[in-house]
Amino acid sequence: MPSVKNPYEAVIVGAGIAGAAIAKALKNNNLNNFLVVDKGLGPATGTSAHGHALCHPYIGRGASRLQRLTFLAFKEARDVWGKHWCGHGVFHLPRTQEGFTKQIMSERLLSQGFNFDMAMPMDQAEANEKIGVQSGGTFFPEGGWVNLEQACHEVFDEMAPERKLWATKLRRIEKVDGQWMLWDDQDQLIASTERVFLANGLGVKDLAESIDISLPLKPVRGQLSKFRFSKQSTWAQHLPRYALSGKVYCLTPEEKGGEFEWVVGSSYDEEVDDLNVWDSSHAENKALIKEMLNQDLHDDELKVKDAFVGVRCVASDRLPIMGPVKSQPGLYILTSLGSRGVMWSALASQMFTEHLAYEKNHSAFLDARFFAGARLAAAGLDSVLAEALLPARFLAGVSNSKPILPSA
Repeated sequence: MPSVKNPYEAVIVGAGIAGAAIAKALKNNNLNNFLVVDKGLGPATGTSAHGHALCHPYIGRGASRLQRLTFLAFKEARDVWGKHWCGHGVFHLPRTQEGFTKQIMSERLLSQGFNFDMAMPMDQAEANEKIGVQSGGTFFPEGGWVNLEQACHEVFDEMAPERKLWATKLRRIEKVDGQWMLWDDQDQLIASTERVFLANGLGVKDLAESIDISLPLKPVRGQLSKFRFSKQSTWAQHLPRYALSGKVYCLTPEEKGGEFEWVVGSSYDEEVDDLNVWDSSHAENKALIKEMLNQDLHDDELKVKDAFVGVRCVASDRLPIMGPVKSQPGLYILTSLGSRGVMWSALASQMFTEHLAYEKNHSAFLDARFFAGARLAAAGLDSVLAEALLPARFLAGVSNSKPILPSA
């Protein structure tokens, strides 16, 4: 059996925002002898290559797992990615105005742990005055967006060249004599380590299957449209003053070269991994943002200037998969970040920081649960929520990887 001398303390597979979050957690624990491997030519060459990842908590009809987790994750995102935070608020519009009232939304927000400094419900008149839209909704004063590409480069560019392996696609992993071995697609052994973190989006599925673990991951294609319109257009007369989210999201328009540029998106095409630009997605983004603004706007005045297409990864229950893998000491997963990569990666970075500190202090791997730490526990991250993130929720037994249908 081949071996690699001088094994790494850790290997991160994937150099997107998930891999960057893990790298931060390793550094927080002084685990600096780690290798990052990615099939791209550098950091953030996949879906993390764009700079407009919107971030605000999720509002549900009740205190669901998703609502409670995003409530916590949003707070962590400002700490972890604060250096790359943009914007000064996000206004969220419900999918339909039918049944929406300021009173009902106020009661719902209070029941879910928000206060009115964090989330401000507005009726149509208030939204028109402050936001510039003709629809009621909820304003998140601390909401904004993050440049994922810059965040990834900040983490990985400072690493020594010999600890970065680009243009390398992994084919399989295997545990041999207590060490994880990693082989590339040419079946060459490239590294050994006591800890391996799978953070390469959909690529996690294939690598997990190489050790007989099946995860219910699927692709979701998303296309962002960059539109342009003149200062004399009807669109220029109804500019939103803040970033919007709803059926699609948009940032605030920017004035460039005598006209406005506007990022709007993203489309949501399940089970599709086509990276080509679709005219139909541009048309969909235009129609939905027009619907959200609820104004008399002329379609032909909004011109396509550019586009960004990425493929997100989601699990069957729409929650991220993060944490140690049961009965596989030293194997960790972070994937299925979907449309909430900013928040989920931040929460994962903080949880992995605490989990690795626990393992170091006890000189043993902890694969039965995801150790959150006292600070996150005090903030509301109880064991039930932490277990809802674990890969184990899709494993029927120690070595059996038949999926379990998730609740809710």
